[in-house]
Amino acid sequence: MSDHLLWVETRDRTEPKTVQRVYSFFGHPSMSSSLYIPQMDTAFLLTPSGEKIGLEMKRGDWLAGYGNAEHLYADVRIDRPGDSIFVVARSPGVYDMGWHGGKSDPFLSYNFAKAVIHAGPGEACWFASAANLPLDLIPEQAPYELKAGDHIRITAKYLGKPVKASWTASYWTWDEHGDSRVKRGIAGEDGSFSVDLIQGGLWFLDAAYSLPQSGSWTATHSLAQFFKSGDMLNYNSLRYKTTLSVWVR
Repeated sequence: MSDHLLWVETRDRTEPKTVQRVYSFFGHPSMSSSLYIPQMDTAFLLTPSGEKIGLEMKRGDWLAGYGNAEHLYADVRIDRPGDSIFVVARSPGVYDMGWHGGKSDPFLSYNFAKAVIHAGPGEACWFASAANLPLDLIPEQAPYELKAGDHIRITAKYLGKPVKASWTASYWTWDEHGDSRVKRGIAGEDGSFSVDLIQGGLWFLDAAYSLPQSGSWTATHSLAQFFKSGDMLNYNSLRYKTTLSVWVR
């Protein structure tokens, strides 16, 4: 669960009164065979006026560029000019690095992903919080205007307040766990961090923030050999992670 990435993809520029497809993925972006559909909580579109439109995502099992890869998708009508935000949330679940040979320290994971869609001309609101996500990433530049070589600055906020979240910046073809080009760091006191976008294409900018709060969770789904639906699992902390997908020209 922590080793896998939840992310979304869609065209980041369009015209008002058009329909376009949005996608949700889970796994390793650089390894299409790793992709599968996890238990999901919600998917929605936040319109320029602040309206939250729920999306019914469909299951797909093949996609150009990925081949045989499980994913979710929906066809969305972008009615109003301006910036809309596409958001998905995975169902919470307990994860423990001890399951894979690491030090045991189970946590309850909350996982979100988002992307900005600009239908121009119209009001720019890419800096708006995506419907009050617990952990949100607010870019200081319009993400749909970024070009290779640009520098982007982002603020991580938990419940609306800046936090010193850990962050990662990765290009979609890089192995996020073994490629030295993947950038990692800790946000400053003001919650901000900066990334140099050295090449064009799809980038994933994510942040994670943990709180020392223990408890127990009743599994709502099964996960391989680690637990089954109905099991009771204890955890030592809460961990929030949000990924912003950015297309760089």
